[in-house]
Amino acid sequence: MHRVPLLLIGALATVLLVVAPAAAEGVREEKLRDASWTVARPEAGLRLLVTIDVGGVPSSMVMAAGSLWVSLGVDGIARIDPASNQIVARIRPGGVGLAAGFGSIWAIDVFFDELLRIDPETNRITDRIPVGGLPSGIAIGHGSVWVANQLDSTVSRVSPTSGETIATIDVGGGAVWPGAILSSPAGIWVVAEDGMVVKRIRPETAAVDLRISIPYARTLAAALGSVWVGVANSSSLVRIRQGTAVRVATAGRRANGYGPQLAGGRSLWLAVPGSVARARPLHGRQLDLPLPASRYPSPILVAGDVWVADQTTERILRLADAGRAGTP
Repeated sequence: MHRVPLLLIGALATVLLVVAPAAAEGVREEKLRDASWTVARPEAGLRLLVTIDVGGVPSSMVMAAGSLWVSLGVDGIARIDPASNQIVARIRPGGVGLAAGFGSIWAIDVFFDELLRIDPETNRITDRIPVGGLPSGIAIGHGSVWVANQLDSTVSRVSPTSGETIATIDVGGGAVWPGAILSSPAGIWVVAEDGMVVKRIRPETAAVDLRISIPYARTLAAALGSVWVGVANSSSLVRIRQGTAVRVATAGRRANGYGPQLAGGRSLWLAVPGSVARARPLHGRQLDLPLPASRYPSPILVAGDVWVADQTTERILRLADAGRAGTP
């Protein structure tokens, strides 16, 4: 196995990197600081279980109702049975930005600026909900469905009960970065202002209450009690914990212009061209799987096994711990 050093959380330095412009009234401005990580070698590897040809370019995935759902853009949504690793249904029209919650699968029809609600019992679209201009990402949390609208620089808050938009939150000038929206216990996070700023929406007020300048922010994940931000063309991530942002190095794992693909939960997973890996706190087991550097992994999902969408080959890679399958 190709062994790539994996980075672990170490002592935090206090070097100021970015000073953001003055915050809007009522929005707290947070400064980005530096961190040093110690280096450790991986202790185990990931095992490739199977590859699944999906017949289109996968852009997002979600595990729900006993199935893996994969959005393929204009080629529809594929439903895969994990027991057989076979596609058992296709839903058209296609959608992007998959999410699951409130007994439904949610997707986006970018051609008509609509949020789609899919019944997993019938594999049919049961509702179409108008949202903002060029919707590009979905988050589920705090009793609502949240949709990031790229062109409008807004986030639509949709009631899963009524199917109506109950709030539209302006997240400032410049476009919302496609797909970069996340729900965490602390609020709803979105990459705004053309990918240069991360903002937090407070669900109680449906308003932005935190702004962090992170140039070239691209992807988001929640793991290890923090929100993690992937940065384009960089060998670093940004960790946000209790409103404080810290940059952490990931030497040997450089992202491309779309940023690293991240997946959260009990561990933080990241995929960059050439590698898929898991990072855990000090003394945790480390996993790594080398991939051809020409492959573009997007996105990554951890649900029992690790699922990686390979856009280059239009396949889904199903991975497991070589020593203990199904470890999240």
